[in-house]
Amino acid sequence: MTGHAAAVLPRVEVDRWLTVLYEEYLSDYVPAGGSAVKFVAADPDGCTRVRTEVCELARRCGMFVVDLDASRLEADGTRPDLHRIDHFFSALMKEVDLPAWAAAQAGMYLQRHGLHRPEGAALDDVDAIASVNGRDPADLINQYQRDLGMDLLKDPGMAAPFRTAVTELVRAQLIPSMLTPTTQEVLLAWFVKANVPGAAAALRRVRIFERIVQSNARAMLASLCHWVPQTGRAGTVVVLDTRAYEHRPMTGAQRDAQCAQMARVALNRGVSMEEMARILTPEDAPALTYGDKPYMHMLATLRRFVDEIDTFERFLLVVLTTPAFYNLDSPRNYHNYDALQTRIGLEVRDAHRANPAASLVFV
Repeated sequence: MTGHAAAVLPRVEVDRWLTVLYEEYLSDYVPAGGSAVKFVAADPDGCTRVRTEVCELARRCGMFVVDLDASRLEADGTRPDLHRIDHFFSALMKEVDLPAWAAAQAGMYLQRHGLHRPEGAALDDVDAIASVNGRDPADLINQYQRDLGMDLLKDPGMAAPFRTAVTELVRAQLIPSMLTPTTQEVLLAWFVKANVPGAAAALRRVRIFERIVQSNARAMLASLCHWVPQTGRAGTVVVLDTRAYEHRPMTGAQRDAQCAQMARVALNRGVSMEEMARILTPEDAPALTYGDKPYMHMLATLRRFVDEIDTFERFLLVVLTTPAFYNLDSPRNYHNYDALQTRIGLEVRDAHRANPAASLVFV
């Protein structure tokens, strides 16, 4: 691939690419257990369309879908910092309706064990469930405590803290809690890195002794991907918009100076007039930008996703970028991190025909 990759790579029709993604990945490969990372280079309108339609197609296929945008502030006004894998994981968990998912698994547990629940009775109405099944309430609670989590706790596809947390969430749906904060409140906060007074002691009671940090978040993400199909979903699809990382934080004067420098470099390279026009009139930078360290961290995070994709089950990651990200004339481009560039830029390609199944496509 040359330094002018953005100008010379053949483009794929968006409809064609979406058709291939749907037929080959969303409705076949991912539900069957496969995982993949796809990079898409597009203008702003193209990125909007890809994001919208990928999410819609994935939902149609019964996937758990998360749309992440590095330029979108969190609800509390903080920067999402999606280059950090622990923040990436927490962003996914914020989209999980954990009480509903846990309640569904609690209901399946009752069915598997032949325990009938009276119509209109809550899952944690132990007296009603015990009465209709001819059981003693205390005996039923002992069964919940003893047997409920055996399948989850023995599942090697999930990290120990994750499977413990999920087990306790399911159990919390069936056993009323008199504690403050409740086990469910504490676990919901733990999954998204939020603070709850008294959480540390409550977590210790359920044998969770660590917070979710960068060193364990990747295993937690793999655990989530493993658990999602058990909740009745076909897999996990994440659309990650990284375009905010392509812009350095700078003043207007700094941006003008950078534009002039880019134009000089491009002129020396002999670029076309069309390419020069794009350089001299760059897209407006997003309101939220990232410094050099977070930028390089994001490139390293993407590289790890490519290298370790087989550790995630039924997982599709679609990364949105600009065409300029693949051009040497751009101040920030994937050549800044050779380990990423060699993985998605050196793929064997037809110089004249676009491959809609490639790991990197221009639309």
